[in-house]
Amino acid sequence: MEPDHDQGWKTLEQETLAENPYWSYLRDHYTLPDGQIGTYYYVHTPGSVMVVPLIDLETVLLVRQYRYLNRRESLEFPGGGQKKDQSALTAAQAELQEEAGYIAKQWQKLGDFNPCKGITDEWCSVFLATDLHPTFRENGDPFEVTEIERYSLKDIDGLIAKGEIWCGMTIAAWCLVRSALSSRTDY
Repeated sequence: MEPDHDQGWKTLEQETLAENPYWSYLRDHYTLPDGQIGTYYYVHTPGSVMVVPLIDLETVLLVRQYRYLNRRESLEFPGGGQKKDQSALTAAQAELQEEAGYIAKQWQKLGDFNPCKGITDEWCSVFLATDLHPTFRENGDPFEVTEIERYSLKDIDGLIAKGEIWCGMTIAAWCLVRSALSSRTDY
């Protein structure tokens, strides 16, 4: 996602301090509109995706996986990082198949959000996937998903309130889903 405008901030120099296959750690030197010079350190990624897979009008798929940095399991929507020059939709389709073992015939982009402003320039695209069909689970990373679970849409708010869903990206995606489904009379 491209910025709306820079509000007078100008990048003078950008340096890559560290890189791995998933992200880069950058340092920018910049000037403010009043001429002051500053330095900013941040994580750069090509982007990420979250997929909200609806089995039917009342049921959603979530995946359970161990999150090393948090030292606990996380119940979340399928999702992951985009590769450089990969479209958000292509990444979403791959993540749904890899993590949940489904393909979807219908895709609706619900919106974008920044998962951690101030730390990363990443934009996460959220998709609603419907008309799902099981397929082989092409799990590219054996350390990711441990279980695929079905939940009623009506239970998601309670799972968040009880702390069973604690992934911020899943909670943000759920806000976009709730907004998209708010016109439904059966929810």
